[in-house]
Amino acid sequence: MKRRSPFTLVALLVVAVLVGLGGWWVVRGRGGSTATDEHASGSAGTAGTRAGGASAGARSSPGVPASVSGRVTQRAGGAGIAGARIALSRAELGAGIFEAGSTPTIQAVADAQGAWTASTVPPGVYVVTAAAKGFVPGSRDKVLVGSGDRTTGIDLALDAGGILVTGTVSDVGGGPIAGAEVAMTKARMTLHGGAEMIAIAGDDGRYEITLEDASYGAAASHADYTTETRFVELGGKPMTIDFTLTPGGTIRGQVVTRDGKPLPAAVVQVGRGFGDGSSTRADDQGKFTLKSLAAGAISLSAMGRGYASSAPTVVELGIGEQIDDITIIVDRAYTISGTVVERGTTKGIAGVRLGVFSLGQGETAIALDPSASDGAFEIYGVRPASYMMFAIGDEVMPEVGKQIEVVDKDVTGVIVDMAGGVTVTGRVEPPRVATIGISPTMVGFANIFEAVKTAMVRAESDETGAFTLRHVPPGSLNVTATTTDGHAGKVLVLVDTVDKVGVVVKLEKRSSIAGRVVDARGTPLAGVRVTGSPVREKDSDDTSFNISFEGKGDSAVTGVDGAFLLVGLEEGKIGVRVYDEGGPLRWADAAHRDKPREEIVFELAKGAERTGVTLTVETRDGVIRGNVIGADKKPAADIWVTATLVPDDLPKTKTKDKDDDDDEEMMDGRHDTAQSKPVLTGADGTFVIDRLRKGSYLVVAEAARGTSRTQKTGVKTGDSVTLTLAPLGTLTGRVTVGTTAVAAYDLSCKVAGGDRDFDRRITDAGGAYKLERLPPAEYTCSAVADAGRATAKITVPPGEAKLDLVLAPFATITGTIVSALTGQPVAGVKVVAGGDEGDFDGKAIAELLTGGGPTSDAAGTFTVARVPPGKGELVVMPKDGGFQQLAKRKYTATSGQHIELGTIKIVPPRTGEAGTLGMGTDITDGALVVSSVKSGGPAEAAGVRIGDKLVTINGTAVAELTPELSQTLISSGTVGVGESFLLGVDRAGTAAQIKVVAVAW
Repeated sequence: MKRRSPFTLVALLVVAVLVGLGGWWVVRGRGGSTATDEHASGSAGTAGTRAGGASAGARSSPGVPASVSGRVTQRAGGAGIAGARIALSRAELGAGIFEAGSTPTIQAVADAQGAWTASTVPPGVYVVTAAAKGFVPGSRDKVLVGSGDRTTGIDLALDAGGILVTGTVSDVGGGPIAGAEVAMTKARMTLHGGAEMIAIAGDDGRYEITLEDASYGAAASHADYTTETRFVELGGKPMTIDFTLTPGGTIRGQVVTRDGKPLPAAVVQVGRGFGDGSSTRADDQGKFTLKSLAAGAISLSAMGRGYASSAPTVVELGIGEQIDDITIIVDRAYTISGTVVERGTTKGIAGVRLGVFSLGQGETAIALDPSASDGAFEIYGVRPASYMMFAIGDEVMPEVGKQIEVVDKDVTGVIVDMAGGVTVTGRVEPPRVATIGISPTMVGFANIFEAVKTAMVRAESDETGAFTLRHVPPGSLNVTATTTDGHAGKVLVLVDTVDKVGVVVKLEKRSSIAGRVVDARGTPLAGVRVTGSPVREKDSDDTSFNISFEGKGDSAVTGVDGAFLLVGLEEGKIGVRVYDEGGPLRWADAAHRDKPREEIVFELAKGAERTGVTLTVETRDGVIRGNVIGADKKPAADIWVTATLVPDDLPKTKTKDKDDDDDEEMMDGRHDTAQSKPVLTGADGTFVIDRLRKGSYLVVAEAARGTSRTQKTGVKTGDSVTLTLAPLGTLTGRVTVGTTAVAAYDLSCKVAGGDRDFDRRITDAGGAYKLERLPPAEYTCSAVADAGRATAKITVPPGEAKLDLVLAPFATITGTIVSALTGQPVAGVKVVAGGDEGDFDGKAIAELLTGGGPTSDAAGTFTVARVPPGKGELVVMPKDGGFQQLAKRKYTATSGQHIELGTIKIVPPRTGEAGTLGMGTDITDGALVVSSVKSGGPAEAAGVRIGDKLVTINGTAVAELTPELSQTLISSGTVGVGESFLLGVDRAGTAAQIKVVAVAW
C-alpha cells in the first residue's frame, strides 16, 4: 500500500469538500432526466435520461408549472432559425448537487419561424440556451420563472459560424442508439448550473452540433443506457466524437422503517453522501425508481425525516436488467436544525444551502431545501457522528468548519452566522477580458477553510479591464488575473472590513509550449490531455497547494490533429506529461523511452514561446485474450470482463524521495488506473480486450447480477488467460473491547491487488457486522472506535467466513520540539501520527483542520493520543504557512503504551511569504554542496557558484546543524521573503563569506 502523508490526506479531504460543495468538472453531468416539452411549438423529440439517470421525483415545493417562450433568430437579418434546439437548465446555487432526484433540463424545438414554447417548466432560475447547425450557440443567464408564470420574450439571436462537431452514439454490442442525447457544456468549475448545448442522435445514431472554440465536457446519454463522458477541446477545426454506451439497469423498490412503515419522500441514493452517484426522491408511499445504472453491486442508501440507512442495501444488477420490489430498511436518525443569520445580528438569511460532513466517519447529509425567509434550516436523516458544517449562499461568504456532534438526539438551535465580506474593485492593465480570482498568500492548518472560501470568489473583467469581486473574506490575499491567451498577473491585497477600490493587476505574457501528440506509429492523438507544471527543486520543502475553481492554463486537450497549446506557464523548469481517460501515458520516442515514466522537462525563459514540440507516447494496441468458465468448468457466456492497468505500471514523476513521490501521485491523479471498456464473453466463453497500453493488468470477470466473480492479477498484454467464476462470499463477525460489544465503529476490509475496498460505518448494539458479496480472497480488516483499534487478516472463501475483532487500546506519544538553530522550545506546531501503511486517523485530521489536535505548547511539549498499535511515523507540521514536514520520527507502539520520543529538532517554520535563495543543494559524502544556481536569482547575484561547499550558515557549522537540517534551513519554501543568510563556503580550498537575501518564490 502506498504511504500517504498528512499533507496528502488533508489535500484530498479538502478536495472532497470542494467536490461536495461545487461538483467537479461539469463533464460529470447532473443527475436527473432531460424532458423534451411535448407542447413546444415545432417538433418535439424523445425525452432522454441525463447522466446519473435517476427518475424525476417530487421537489420539496414544486409549485405550479409555468411556461417559457421566445424566438431564435439570425443576428444578421433577424430571420427565424427553424429546428433550433432550446435547453432550459437549472441555474440556482447548488443546482444538481443539493436537489434530490432529478434536476431536469427542459427542451424545446423552434418552429419554422424560430418560435418556441416550453409549457411545463417547474419554478426556478434557468439558463436558456439555443443551438443550431451553422450558428454559434447563444444563451441567457438567470431567467427567473415563477410559479404559474407565463414568461415570454426569451429571445436569442445567433451569429453564423462556429465549429461543426459530429459523431455517432452506439451500443457497446454494436448498432446505433436512436434518440440518444449528446450534451455539451463548457468545462469549468461552478456552484451553479451552466448552459447546455444539446443534440439528439437520429435513427442511424448520428448527431451533429455547432459550437464555438472552447473546452467542453461532452456527455452522451439515453434512458436505457449508462452515460459516457469526455473532455474535448475545439480549436478552429471540425471534430468527430463517437460514443459507445453500455445498457443501463433499473431498480424499483420501496423505503420502509424497521417496523415496515413506508417512509414518504425519502431520498434514495447510489452510494453514501452527496455528489457521488445517482439519486431520486421516493413518492408518498416510499416507492422509488433508479434508471441508467451500471451493472454490478449497487449500494443503495436512503434518508428521510427521522430516518436513514445504517448500512447500504446492496443490489446485484445485471447489464440492462430491471429489478423490482427492492426494500431499503432505514433506522432512527436525527435532525440538525437552526437559523442562518447575518453576522452580529439576529436577522435571518434566506436561500443558503447547508450540509454536514464527517471526515472521521465518512458520513454526509445535506439540507434538501435552502434556508427559509427567516433563515431557518433543517438537515434531517443524520447518522450519529462528529460533523463539520458548510453553508453557501449567493450574497454571503461561504462558511466551512463549524463542528456539530450528533449522538442520540436531534441537534437544535444551531446558529450559523454568515458575513457578506467586502467588495474589491479594480482593473487589469492593459485593459482586456480576464478571469479574476483570489488566493491566500499562505495555506496551512490554521486557514485551510478560509482557503476554501477564497476558491469560490471569482469574477471576470470587462473589455475595459474593470472588475468587481464580491464577498471577499479577510486576510492577506493575492488577487490574480488570467487570460485565455496566457497573460497573467497578481497583486497582494490586505483585506479587512472595508471595501477595497482601485486595485490594479498588471498582466504580463507568460511562457507557452506548443506542439502535437503522436503515438509510436506517428498517428496524431486527439482528445488527450497535456499538462505542464513547475518542477519542484530537489531540496524544496514547500508542499503548499492552490485551491481554485478556475480552469488551468497549464492543461490543454489535443485537437483532431494532435495539436496542443499550453499557455500561462511560469518561467523555469516545466514538467510535461500526457494523459488519456485512464491516466498518464508512457513516452515512446528514442530520447525518453528509457525513462518512460518521468516527466519531460522544458526550461522556459520568462515569456518564452516554445514551439514545434512533438510528444511521442505509447501506442494503445495491446490485447488480452481469454475465456471464462463456471464452477462447473463449462464455458460461461454473457460475462462482463474488464482489464485495469495496475498502478505500478503507470508512469511516475521522480521527486526527491519516495514519500513525496507518492504524495505527488495522489495529488495530480498519476495514481489513477486505466480501465478498459467492458466486453461480453461469447457463447463459448471467450473474450478479447483490445486497445490496451502495454503493461500488467488486473482482469475481472463478473456474472450478470454479480452472483459470481473472479479476478486475476499480473496479466500482461499479449497473454491468454482462463478465468474461473466462483460464488461470492459473506463475512460476519463481532467487534468488542474485551467481552463488551462496541456499538459504533468504522470497519474497513481491503484485498491486496483488488479493485474494491469494503468500508462501512457500523452501528449495532451487539457489535455485529455483515459484509456480503465479497470476492473470495485474503482480506485485511480493521475496526476503529473511540476505545481503540483492531486489525486482522481473513481468507474469505465462496460461502461464509467469520472474523471477530477485539479492539486494542490506543497508545500515547509525547515529546518536545526545539529549534535546531537555538535549542529553544518551538510552540504552536502541529503533530500527527499514523500507521506504517499511511492510515492517518481521519478524526485527528478533522481536529487539526478545525484548530484543534496535538500542538506543541510554550515549552515545546506535545501529546498525541489515539495512536494505533504497530509501526508508524510521527510528523511535525507548521500551523500555517504550508504543509511541509518539519520533522519525521518512526515509532513502534503497543496497546496502551506511553511512548516518549524525547527531543525533536526542527527548522522553525517560516513567517511570511515563501521565499527562495535561487539555489539547490546536494548532500555528497557528508558535505552540503551547491548543485544548481538559478539564472538571475539572488544566489547568482551574490556570487554563489555550482560546486561551492557550504561550511557554515549564519556562523553555525553545517556539521553541527547536520547537512540534512542545513539543507532544509536554506531550501526554497522554508526561507521567507527578505530573510538573510550568511553562507560560509569552501571553493576549491578557498574560504569565502557570501550574503544572500531570499526573494519571492
